[in-house]
Amino acid sequence: MKLNLIIKNYLIIFLLISVLTVRNYSQTGNTPQVKVIKTEELKKLIRENNDQPLLINIWATWCVPCREEFPELVRLSNFYKDKARVVGISIDDIEILNSEVTPFLKNQNAEFENYILKASEPEDFINLLSKKWSGAIPATFVYDLKGNQTDVLIGKQDYKSFEKAILKAID
Repeated sequence: MKLNLIIKNYLIIFLLISVLTVRNYSQTGNTPQVKVIKTEELKKLIRENNDQPLLINIWATWCVPCREEFPELVRLSNFYKDKARVVGISIDDIEILNSEVTPFLKNQNAEFENYILKASEPEDFINLLSKKWSGAIPATFVYDLKGNQTDVLIGKQDYKSFEKAILKAID
């Protein structure tokens, strides 16, 4: 009986330590700030960006290729932090911002600007980025210092593709 009580006490202590450790671990690190963006605000973001080339990546948590390429975007944004502006725009439902979008970004260590789209007319959003774009994701749009679109990358990309597009916009 005494042995069972000792084992039970150790189990309780172990569980408490585990819970506290997980809780503290999940509270460390920066929680990404994700702002809601509307089509008009995106238009302004593109138009007023003149200090660095701009890369806008459209993605969603439910999109497997988006999730697969995301580490490459994080890597690119870290490497070109002072030379290019990387912006992510999630097209997930706003209702899952806190439950799925923000945790995904935190898990990816995404420190670049991130938004979640709120578009009353998705076609306006699509056409703003490219009239030739069907709306398929992932999709990446790159702009030079003058706000001219220099590249449209549709589908899953790798680091080299992103880097080539950024370098083209820098030149």
